[in-house]
Amino acid sequence: MLKKKESEINEKKITMIWVLLAFILLTVWAMSQPFHAGPDEEMRYLVADYIYSNHGALPRGDDSAIRNATWGISYAYYPILSYMISAAFMGVASIFGASGIALLRAARMADVLFVTCAVYFLVKASGKLFPREKFSGEVRGLFTALAGFMPQALFLGTYVNTDSLALLSMAMILYSWSCYLEARDWSFRNSILLAVGMAVCALSYYNAYGWILCSFLFFCLTVLLCREEPVKQRVAFLLRRGIVIAAVTLALCGWWFIRNAVLYDGDLIGRKACAQCAEKYAAVDYRPSRYPTPEKLNWSWKDILLYQDPGWQHNWLLTVLVSFIGTFGLMQIYMPYSVSKAYFLFFGMGGIGILTMLGIFYPKKRTVVKERKAAGSEKLKIKTITVYDKWDRKGIFHLLLILLILIPVGLFMYYVYYSDNQAQGRYIMPALYPAMYFVTAGWNRLLERFVKKENIRMWIYRVLTALLAASPFLCYIFLVVPFYG
Repeated sequence: MLKKKESEINEKKITMIWVLLAFILLTVWAMSQPFHAGPDEEMRYLVADYIYSNHGALPRGDDSAIRNATWGISYAYYPILSYMISAAFMGVASIFGASGIALLRAARMADVLFVTCAVYFLVKASGKLFPREKFSGEVRGLFTALAGFMPQALFLGTYVNTDSLALLSMAMILYSWSCYLEARDWSFRNSILLAVGMAVCALSYYNAYGWILCSFLFFCLTVLLCREEPVKQRVAFLLRRGIVIAAVTLALCGWWFIRNAVLYDGDLIGRKACAQCAEKYAAVDYRPSRYPTPEKLNWSWKDILLYQDPGWQHNWLLTVLVSFIGTFGLMQIYMPYSVSKAYFLFFGMGGIGILTMLGIFYPKKRTVVKERKAAGSEKLKIKTITVYDKWDRKGIFHLLLILLILIPVGLFMYYVYYSDNQAQGRYIMPALYPAMYFVTAGWNRLLERFVKKENIRMWIYRVLTALLAASPFLCYIFLVVPFYG
């Protein structure tokens, strides 16, 4: 009992350290950089400022007060929960006489807290995703450093945007999934957490919606295929618990889609209304009908991947990859390419490790031991049966993680080809957590196989974790500060 209590105390301390590290860096970074230090922050801040200035009133997407003259639209066409929370922070700051840049910093604190909370849920999830490894604490640290302290992911918590809220929602959902894997059942509490995570995701950013789809699939598949009870009982549980999850999710996020339908003639997500607004108000060359997309230019994917804009340091593909790891400001502050290469090498090694453990995606053999008391006897008859667990929980989890990587990449490629040829890694950020899970699992496999001395293996974990956790701090100190200094 004492050991268990001591372990819980140590776990809380470790969680607090990770959260404090993230919060301190995010706060300092957010407070020190100037206005419009992130992609489209000016347009995004207009929405938060409108809500703050109009005492909580939400703007229409085509409101002239927030509409961009070049693009002819505003970010009020997109989910605005993040801006609503930023506006609330601005309101609190105004009580203490804040104005100007102080209000901007107050608005950014919402994003600081979103990403800080995301790190918290990642730390909690790591303990359930990697519970049985010999160096469980070290493996958990590696995953947290990779997923939570990726420089680009932390940068999203330093300026006004909705990607930061998407990171929080994805971390909540991942934690909910990990709780299921540990308990092997959907408790009522965990089901509510899943519903809240999906609702927040729905109100964050459209490119994260794959997490909602995969959560639906994960819940249904694990209930119908993995519960050890008659089919009728599984279906009954699915309906009972599924209705609760759906009801909570819709109660929290349904208002946004109803509002869109009312304002934009039935357009639930506002995409058609947004395109019509752009066609009406954008500068002539930026209207959807005239904007030179790869589709209109008849580009092949080879043309897109190898294209290099005069303002880029790399071609399109490499720009996406390096900005997924970390490119700051308005895509002006690049990490040294040697550092990006080190990340690529690290990811590649993790990928090689995963290729050696493809069994994680397949059913596993399991042994069932049945005991029954013989009639009128104290003796037990023990019967051992070897069966195939045709629908392994962890296997379903891994397959859906693959889908969570493919969906944002597919959406991004569609957007690039038909809408706007932007080379920004933040558009595939919803793939971060599943990708880093596989990288961590791959490295764990490689170290187990090739580093037999446990003391050496432990220090490899610790050094890698320290370097990865230090990376965003070094980016801020040696890249961001000098750029704005």
